[in-house]
Amino acid sequence: MKNNKMILGIAAAAVAALLVVPVGVNAMSNGAKKTTSSMSMSSSMSMNSSSKMSMDSSSSMSNMSSMDMGGMMMKTNGGKAPKGLMMAKNAKYMKGTKVKILANHMSGMKGAIATVVGAYNTDLYTIDYTPTNGGKEVKNHKYVVSKEIKASKKGQLKVGSKITVEADHMTGMKGAKGKIVSIKKGPAYMVTFKATNSSTVYKNHKWLAQSDLASVK
Repeated sequence: MKNNKMILGIAAAAVAALLVVPVGVNAMSNGAKKTTSSMSMSSSMSMNSSSKMSMDSSSSMSNMSSMDMGGMMMKTNGGKAPKGLMMAKNAKYMKGTKVKILANHMSGMKGAIATVVGAYNTDLYTIDYTPTNGGKEVKNHKYVVSKEIKASKKGQLKVGSKITVEADHMTGMKGAKGKIVSIKKGPAYMVTFKATNSSTVYKNHKWLAQSDLASVK
């Protein structure tokens, strides 16, 4: 009898052990699944964060490029008109007039609504020049006016003339050597406008020709 009780006790213990083991395995499996799921979610959040940072960086670079012209940074405040320039009496758009910009000299300019700051009695010069800060040669820069360039030969402001640029519209421009590419009849307009592709406001931007502007209806 005692032997039978011992055999029954051992059998019961074995059955209990068999029941406990699967429960433990399942618990470990569930724990592993939770860990894997947590790692997956963390990885996903990290990738989403990286993606967002990348998008923000791209957006920031895009906004910066609205002021960039061939590697040269356009100043957002052009300052006052050069001394000695006279206001044009025959200008189509007078000071304070709202106009639409047709020119595409830089990113965010074309289609912008601008306010005329002044219309001046001077021709406009398209020039090539080599920046003083080591940048590549800037081709067909529009525009500078007669008070912003100095000819190598006195009084020789004509197509092909070698010049020194005295304007400071962009980084690396003032003091640069270059030449006159073409000359456009004035008046020359200075305007203030908000870029179409960013919140950047360009105050006293120099310069635009009359043909670069249109009336706002």
